[in-house]
Parts: sequence; structure tokens; C-alpha cells
Amino acid sequence: MAAAVEPEVEDPLWSFVRVLEKRDGTVLRLQQYGSGGVGCVVWDAAIVLSKYLETPGFSGDGAHALSRRSVLELGSGTGAVGLMAATLGADVIVTDLEELQDLLKMNIDMNKHLVTGSVQAKG
Repeated sequence: MAAAVEPEVEDPLWSFVRVLEKRDGTVLRLQQYGSGGVGCVVWDAAIVLSKYLETPGFSGDGAHALSRRSVLELGSGTGAVGLMAATLGADVIVTDLEELQDLLKMNIDMNKHLVTGSVQAKG
């Protein structure tokens, strides 16, 4: 399953977690807010791009195309695409407005065990 919604127990009206299953079976967990601007949720386009980054068509000869590449994601929102790239070996800087920095940092922290490159949030 590419993406499912898993309710957050503490306050389901305030926040919830979107899961994004990778091809290797590991799962990115992405915290979202139930209210706020467009940067507070994982967009379907982010899921599509994240999944595309894993495809053989993108990575070519088998060595992953993002390994040790520098990636700058502008307007990261929840950080879904940047985190996927970091799990594929990229060194990523995710950026967004100041009000989304806590959400970005929370998602980085929840998924740091999957990162094989690096990822950091900047305003």
C-alpha cells in the first residue's frame, strides 16, 4: 500500500500520521496537522514523486541516482519528498516557512532511522 492514514491517538482532530511504504518494505511516517495551510498535509503529488524516486527508471543502472547527491527542496511542507530522497542516500536540505519548521523537524526525527544520506530543515 503506497499511503494509508493512521490515526494519531493523542488528539485525532489536531494531527494524524500518513504512512508511505517504500519498495523495500520500510515505512516513512509523516505527521500532518488537521488544520492549517497547504504545507501541513502530505499532498498526493508528493507521494507520486516519492515513489518515482524509487523506480528503476529513475535510478538507471541499479546504483541509486540520489546516492551522495545534494538536494534542496523548496516549500517542503511535511518533508515527504526530501525524506524519501534522504532514505535513498541523498544529502537533503528541506525548507519552508518558519511556521512549518516544527513539523519538518518532527518528521525528520520520526524517520531518522531510515536515512542513509542526511537531512536537515532550514527556514
